Amino acid sequence: MVNEQQLISKITWRLMPFLGILYLIAYIDRQNVSFAKLEMVDALGMSEYAYGLGASLFFIGYFLFEVPSNLFLDRFGARVWFARILVSWGIVTILLSYTQNATMFYILRFLLGVCEAGFFPGVLYLLTLWFPSDYRGRMVGLFMIFSALANAIGAPVGGMLLDLDGFLGHAGWQWVFLATGIPAVIAGVITFFYLYDRPENANFLSKEEKSWLA
Repeated sequence: MVNEQQLISKITWRLMPFLGILYLIAYIDRQNVSFAKLEMVDALGMSEYAYGLGASLFFIGYFLFEVPSNLFLDRFGARVWFARILVSWGIVTILLSYTQNATMFYILRFLLGVCEAGFFPGVLYLLTLWFPSDYRGRMVGLFMIFSALANAIGAPVGGMLLDLDGFLGHAGWQWVFLATGIPAVIAGVITFFYLYDRPENANFLSKEEKSWLA
């Protein structure tokens, strides 16, 4: 006989902290350009208009590829697709640290939106596969807590990275992108080995638990 509360607790502890950390990385990644701006605009000779346009191109790429990304997620599974999302957006973020001019900034910001598209709704979709409807609202709320955490730690981290100006030959604004891009790549690799697409594929659940969830 399956104990419902124990099963939900087991899944919650297995999934939610990990998904929350991924969202934390994603949220800080969205904030990093605002911190990098403090030095990047002057360093590259960009106008405020050029910066504003580049910053907004992220959301255009995100909007255009949101639905296609979720269709691919359904086809390839959350494990593979989330890993692809994280690694690709991490690589683009790292490349942003080597931005040379406004045009390069525009292209990379648009690509960043394309790469990250589908992550947030993909997580919500994943929760529907793992949690009965009575629990989903609580799981979404738990997941969203990490956005508040990102706001709390994002600013101090951004300021600390700007203070690394000149370290290892990189400007402070470059460190902002490097230090937020590298964790995304690492998290993507971990996701590939840690995350399960569906309960029926999970080796930490018994046959009875999988059957109950189904």
